[in-house]
Amino acid sequence: MRLTLYRPGSLSRRGVAAGLAVLLLGVAAGGTALAAPASGLATTKAGQFTTFPGMEPVNITTGPDGALWFTNSGDNAIGRITTAGVSTLYSGSGLDAPLSITSGPDGALWFTNAQSGSVGRITTAGKLSAHKAKGFTHLNGITAGPDGALWFTSLANDAIGRMTTAGVVTKYTGKAINGPQDIVAGPDGALWFTDSGSDSIGRITTAGVMTSWSSSTGATACPTQITAGPDGALWFVNPCNNSIRRITTSGVISSFTDPTISSPEGITAGPDGALWFTNDGYVSGELENSVGRITTSGVVANYPDPTIQLPYGITSGPDGALWFTNGKYASIGRITTTGAVANYTHISSPGSIVAGPDGALWFTNEYPIEPGTSSIGRITTSGQETEYHSADINGPLGLTVGPDGALWFTTQYDQIGRLSTAGVLTTYTDPSISLPWDITSGPDGALWFTNFGNDTIGRITTGGVVSNYPSALISDPEAITLGPDGALWFTNNGNDTIGRITTNGVVSSFPSSTIDFQVSGPTSGITSGPDGALWFTNTQGDSIGRITTAGVVTSYTASWVAGPTAIVAGADGALWFANSEDNSIGRISVTGALTNYPSAVVSDPEGITLGPDGALWFSDFGSNSIGRVTEVAIPLLAVSPTTADPGQSVTLSGSGFGAFEVVAISFVDSVHGTTKLATVTTTASGSFSASVAIPSDAASGKQAFSAKGGTSHLSATIPITVG
Repeated sequence: MRLTLYRPGSLSRRGVAAGLAVLLLGVAAGGTALAAPASGLATTKAGQFTTFPGMEPVNITTGPDGALWFTNSGDNAIGRITTAGVSTLYSGSGLDAPLSITSGPDGALWFTNAQSGSVGRITTAGKLSAHKAKGFTHLNGITAGPDGALWFTSLANDAIGRMTTAGVVTKYTGKAINGPQDIVAGPDGALWFTDSGSDSIGRITTAGVMTSWSSSTGATACPTQITAGPDGALWFVNPCNNSIRRITTSGVISSFTDPTISSPEGITAGPDGALWFTNDGYVSGELENSVGRITTSGVVANYPDPTIQLPYGITSGPDGALWFTNGKYASIGRITTTGAVANYTHISSPGSIVAGPDGALWFTNEYPIEPGTSSIGRITTSGQETEYHSADINGPLGLTVGPDGALWFTTQYDQIGRLSTAGVLTTYTDPSISLPWDITSGPDGALWFTNFGNDTIGRITTGGVVSNYPSALISDPEAITLGPDGALWFTNNGNDTIGRITTNGVVSSFPSSTIDFQVSGPTSGITSGPDGALWFTNTQGDSIGRITTAGVVTSYTASWVAGPTAIVAGADGALWFANSEDNSIGRISVTGALTNYPSAVVSDPEGITLGPDGALWFSDFGSNSIGRVTEVAIPLLAVSPTTADPGQSVTLSGSGFGAFEVVAISFVDSVHGTTKLATVTTTASGSFSASVAIPSDAASGKQAFSAKGGTSHLSATIPITVG
C-alpha cells in the first residue's frame, strides 16, 4: 500500500482531515466507444513519451500589455500572467534556460538565455525569436537602456553587452567588470550593475565609459539584484550579509540591516514610494519565507506568509501590487502594499484530465487546495499551457465535458464548478453536495457525480438544479462514467463493489471477490470499453477489472500492474490506464493482453484521457507535468490454440518488439506465479514465433503467457485457458 500524505488544515485526495479518509484521484470521463481492432498480429501504435512541465519561475517584469511576464529557467519557457491570475506558458525555439526578462523599447519582452549566450525576444502575442550574442557564452541580467538598446551582463565572460533591437551586439570589458550579475537603467542616463566578482557596484555610460565603487567595510559584498529607487538613488541587495544597500549617483553608499532581512534576492521600487524585496534565507534557524519592504529612510517591514516559499524575482505590477516568483511552490505570488498575499500556481499536482470541446486538453490542479490557490489548466496539443485561477476553484477533483460544451468539475469544498472554454466560471452549492469526487455527462443532458462525503449520487442540470440519490448500496463512491446501457456506473470504494444507477435513480450493486479498491491512497477509475463492457482499475488489488452490463466481473493482472488509477478507451480499441506505483502507462486489450510502458519521465501518473490528436494524455502528479504518449510500435502477442492442457505445446507469436531483440517468454499462473520458459530473438521487423510448452503442473483455468524485451523492456501478456 502506498503512503498516504497529510496536508494540515485541508482535505486532500492524498490525505485525511476531520477524520475522513479520502482517496487520491478524480478520474477523467470515458470517451466515445471505438471499434475493436482486427484480430491477429497487426501492429498498432503507442508508447513514446513527451512531458510538458509546469512552472519554474525565476525573474519577473511588467509587460507593455498590462500583464506580468516571467522566465521559467528549468523548463525553458516564458510565462505570462494577467492580474486576474490567468497564466500562459510559451515554449519553442529561442529558449535555453531563460533567466532575466525586461520590457524592450519595441513593445516586446526581451530575456537572457543563461546557457546559450543569446538574447531572446517574445512578442505579447507569444512569438519567440533569439539573437546570438557574439563573444558571450552565458548571460545574466538584462534591462532596456535609455538609448533604445538592450543592455545585459555576463558573469561568465566578465563583460557588459549592448544589443540593438536588430540584434547588433557590442561587448564591453575592463578592470571594473568582474562577474557582473544584474543591470538597470539609472536616473542619470547611465547603466548601473552589480559586480559580484569584485564586490562592487559598476556604472557604464551608453558610450561605454565605466566607473566602479566598492567598500572596505563590506557594504558592497556579493551584490546581486539592483533597481532604481524613487529617491533618485540605486538600491541593491546583499544576500551574503543580510542587508539592503543604497548608492547615490555620485557613489555614496548606505547600508540597512534588520533581523527580518535574510538572504534578500530580488528588489524593486514599489508603487508606494518604498522598495520591496524577497527574503529566501533563514531567521533564527527558520526559513524566512517573506517579502520585505524598506522605505527610502531605511524603515523595514516584513510580510511572512505560508504560501511564500523561496521567493526570488519581484516587480511592481500594473495593478498597484507587487508580483514575485515563488521558487518552492513553483508559482507566482502577489502581495498588496498592505501585505495581503495571493499565490498562483501553474501545473501543480495535476489530477483529472479530459479532452475539451476546443481541441485542447483540460486538467485539474489540486494543490495548493486553500481557497483561491487551486486552478483548472488547459494545454494545447503543441504544449502551450494556460491556467485559470479563482477564489471559487478550491481543490478541484473530477473533470468532464458537459453537454453544454463547458468544463464541469467537482471540488473538495462541496462545490460543483462550470468553466467555459473562454474562462467564465460559475459555481454551484447545495446541502446535498458533500465532497463530490468524480463527474460525468449523463444521457439525459445533465451531469452526474459521486458524493464521497455522504454516500450518494448527485445530479445537476446545466442550469444548476441539483438532485440527490441516496442508497444503502452506495459506499464511498468515487469514479463514475456513462455506461453503454444508458445508465451511470460507479466505483464503491467503501464496500469493493461496482454500482449502477439509472437516470430515474434506481441503484444496483455488483460485488466480486476480485474487486479491491483502496480507501486511503490513489483512487480507482472506470470507463466504458469498446467491447460494450465497463473497465475499471483495482488500485489496492493491482489489477484491471471488466464488468459486463449483466454484472459479470473478470480480473486481469501482471507483475508490473501497481496502483492503477484512471482508465480510458484508446484510439486503438484497447484500454489505457495510469499505473501510479509503477510510474508507467499501461495498456490492456479487450481480450486481456497487457502491455507496459515505463519511462524515466513518468512519476506517479494519475489521470489519463484520449486526446484530439489520437494520443493518450496523462497528468503526472509526481512531476507536476502533463504527459503525452505518442506513436511507436507496441508489442502484441497471439497464442494458438487458446485452450490447452498442462504439458501441451502451443504456438506463441509476437510483434512490435525491437529488431533482433532477445525476448524472454514466461508462463504466469495463479498457483506458481511466473515460470521462465524460453528466450527467442526477434526478426528485423521485431516479430517472433515460437513453440512453447505449458508447464506440466500448471494450474487450471485462465492463465497467461508473457513476453518481455531485453533491450526495449517492453512487455506484453496474452491469456490462455488451461485444462
